[in-house]
Amino acid sequence: MHETVPAHLHLTDYKVRIIDSTSGTAARTRVLIESSDGVSEWGTVGVNDNIVEASLQALVDSLEYALVKPQK
Repeated sequence: MHETVPAHLHLTDYKVRIIDSTSGTAARTRVLIESSDGVSEWGTVGVNDNIVEASLQALVDSLEYALVKPQK
């Protein structure tokens, strides 16, 4: 199955939070992404020790949601 991402999909907000900052470099990172297709908005979250991995999780979840959500 081949799906294309809608051209009107936008990342509207990107936030990074450190969970348990007392752990130093072992702290977990939470990335919150808000997205919009111009009609509706949604948020996704990624959590990982690595900020890049956490960001990727949140971004992939956002793209997958855009592909499967009901169209208005």
